[in-house]
Amino acid sequence: MVLTETLCEKLPFPYFLITDKYEILTASLDDHDHLSGRLFTDLLSSDEREFFTNLLNDKGNGVFNIKIEDDYNPHRVYLAAAEVNRFHLFCFPLSIEDDETKKTAAQLDKKLFQNNLQLMEKKKYIERTAIEIHEASLASDYMANVDQLAAGIAHEIRNPLTTVKGFIQLLKPYLFEIGKEQYADIALGEINRANEIIYEFLNTAKPAKNIKTDIAINKIIKEMAILFDSEARLQNIDLSIELSNADPYVAGDSKQIKQVLVNIIKNALEALQYNKRPQSCIQIKSEVKHSKSIIIVGDNGPGMAQETLDQLFTPFFTTKEKGTGIGLMVCKKIIEAHEGCILINSQPDAGTIFKIELPLSKTNAK
Repeated sequence: MVLTETLCEKLPFPYFLITDKYEILTASLDDHDHLSGRLFTDLLSSDEREFFTNLLNDKGNGVFNIKIEDDYNPHRVYLAAAEVNRFHLFCFPLSIEDDETKKTAAQLDKKLFQNNLQLMEKKKYIERTAIEIHEASLASDYMANVDQLAAGIAHEIRNPLTTVKGFIQLLKPYLFEIGKEQYADIALGEINRANEIIYEFLNTAKPAKNIKTDIAINKIIKEMAILFDSEARLQNIDLSIELSNADPYVAGDSKQIKQVLVNIIKNALEALQYNKRPQSCIQIKSEVKHSKSIIIVGDNGPGMAQETLDQLFTPFFTTKEKGTGIGLMVCKKIIEAHEGCILINSQPDAGTIFKIELPLSKTNAK
């Protein structure tokens, strides 16, 4: 699959889609229109063209001098098959200067944050659609078109996710070298979770299976901090965590607990868009009290009036222009299915605190 034009524009390194005859179909460079139709081997020195032919046959990687803007510069080229007779070329620039290496690493780090943010928006759309199908009492004429809707989602969402997943997997060795592999691991985990949601959505007729395991609450909070770090930075929000030394575990479905936290943290980020304070903050904490694991998500946003709090878990109630009004209702059902509860403390101009209480698993008693 060809990378989308938007993603190509954001790549901090040259990318090419070529045929097995070396013809350039797509490029991420500014003069990609001029390059289209040319042979990629024309961008290599004559003594490296045979070596590149071997690379195409072996489907590996190698270092080549590529002519970019009339100058030959060394690049490590990673090759991956896109489909029959078409190949992705990811070309990472190499530099002897340490400053240049750091600059390239910083650019990759920044672009990965941006790609994670785009991925979160796509995943949010998938989760919202899946929840509407599973939890809401949809009209019968809408249900009659579920198959058609599912096919559209599979085409528009699943295929781009597959491309981004392959792209991140190619980046992972490079990120490992600069000590940023955890971002790739989190992104890949979220892509897999989004694909699982799509799978469940496409199989709505089958009963859901809740697989309960011991969940490390501190670990999930760390993952949430990494997942939302890029969006918080873009909004100039201070996102911090405070973890319990008791390292609490609960028994449940980790995907569902993550879904609850994603929903609550996303709500906090959206609320802080209207914050009047000079510094916006979100804090995620874990505590252990009276055989319960407690997760606290607090923000210093505009808060909510009592009338809003009274209806917060009511189906289809929302204060958002584009909200569905079922996100928090589903969160409440998930936590109650785990034998827990959600408590909310909020006042206008004083911020909002969500407190999730779940029973500790037997692991904490060992």
